[in-house]
Amino acid sequence: MAVTVKKFSADVVVCGGGVAGAAAAISAGRAGKRVFLLEYSQSLGGLVTNGYITGIAGCVDGLVKEWLDRLNAEGHATMRPHLPVVEPEYGRVMLEQMVLQAGARILYGCHVVDVEKEGDRIKSVVCYAKNGRIELEADVFIDCTGDADLAFAAGCPIEVGNAEFMGLNQSVTMGFKLSYVNLTEYYAAMKAFRQSDEFDATSFKHTNLITHLEYKAIENGDLHDLLSPGNLVYAMPGDPTCTDVTIDATHTFDCHCDDVVDLTRQIVDQHRKVIWFVEFLQKYVPGFENAKLVSFAPMNGVRESRRVMGEYIMKATDIAAAKKFEDGIWQHAEVFDAHVPTPGHHTANRHIHANAPIEPAICREVPNDRDFNMHPFVNPLPWEIRTNPREYCEIPFRSLIAKGVDNLLVAGRCFSSDYHANGNIRIIAACMGMGQAAGIGASMIVDQGLAAARDLDGKLVREEMIRQGVNLNEAPGGYWKTIREFKGEIFVNGGDMADIRNEKGESPYVF
Repeated sequence: MAVTVKKFSADVVVCGGGVAGAAAAISAGRAGKRVFLLEYSQSLGGLVTNGYITGIAGCVDGLVKEWLDRLNAEGHATMRPHLPVVEPEYGRVMLEQMVLQAGARILYGCHVVDVEKEGDRIKSVVCYAKNGRIELEADVFIDCTGDADLAFAAGCPIEVGNAEFMGLNQSVTMGFKLSYVNLTEYYAAMKAFRQSDEFDATSFKHTNLITHLEYKAIENGDLHDLLSPGNLVYAMPGDPTCTDVTIDATHTFDCHCDDVVDLTRQIVDQHRKVIWFVEFLQKYVPGFENAKLVSFAPMNGVRESRRVMGEYIMKATDIAAAKKFEDGIWQHAEVFDAHVPTPGHHTANRHIHANAPIEPAICREVPNDRDFNMHPFVNPLPWEIRTNPREYCEIPFRSLIAKGVDNLLVAGRCFSSDYHANGNIRIIAACMGMGQAAGIGASMIVDQGLAAARDLDGKLVREEMIRQGVNLNEAPGGYWKTIREFKGEIFVNGGDMADIRNEKGESPYVF
């Protein structure tokens, strides 16, 4: 048996220092609790800061807004109506400052490997670090590892993948950073493309400029296949010359994201595909002629691996039905976004399937297009269901309570959800919102001396989120209100999403 070289004790231990874990540590620390935040890498922020996914999707509120506002005040965020952007280096330092200012302690280089249990309670989490085996005891533990490493070690019921895709995980991408990009020229080219005869809002090939040009590169023999069935280009904040960008583009398929052998395959595959993609950008895309690859993201872009099965399993049908909950702790209004696990010409499943329409979702009977790329293993149910862009749902606190272990909460992409709900909610703002709620809930469990997390009234967490300024009493404002009130017809566009256009062809969306 390994000898423990160091022991710590706290009220709350948070495992995983992505945005969910950072938010959990901040909110628990601000509630006056003794908190340890464990992270295996050397900085906070997860896929935002270490994965270069620098656009913050979702409803910006609570600690998400505070983080962005603090970065913006120092010139390190771009506050757009949708997908505000952070500078990743400053973003990780700001999170670190917020955690420490809340009185929580950070331990970097800690790999969660096991737990010590007493009955159905975790007594301590076991980590390995530079100086060997470490144990941390606590009253409440929060799993924000993304991969449910703590819950898995504790024996919680988990799920990986789903039946439809035979257990495969969502496809994986790796962010990367470029310099010497002329974004003014690129934006002008995008505008010109949208106004040209080649643009077709109903065709996947001809909706997005980069995808459109990839197909031309394939025809010319410069690409062997579609490397990027979807891409996001984020200008770095504070760059007046508009030369530095982060990009999320190339996909690796047929992934098993809880297996070290396959994770290594994904990383090697991404390194090669990013190089190919940069060469394509330089040759085909206006504004990228002089682009230089600065760095690969130091963190692989895993979207989904293990998911904890909790007191409530958030379902994709809840999202489609715009369901609200008494213990709802966060508003969510984005599209279905489970990136397709197998090769093809789609970025993500922007719809789910059902036997009948679901109100108020946008529903249509399945087109007879025999799309085996989208559905490679099983014929879909007869109705396609897409989120209504004018609606929103809520995430219930119960989906943050793990089953089988009395003192374990989860937050971030490993929260309790089915496959397609997870694909929708795993985005940055929602994960950070869940972390804030988990930190509040953990503090209440300690204060009330509860024997189990399931004994906590989730409505109290909702009330405290509202007291801390999170909008839960009325529909989301800002960008989401603009979409909600926009006068236009909803249709399914070439990106498989429910889109809105008025008679002039105008759209309320901002990217």
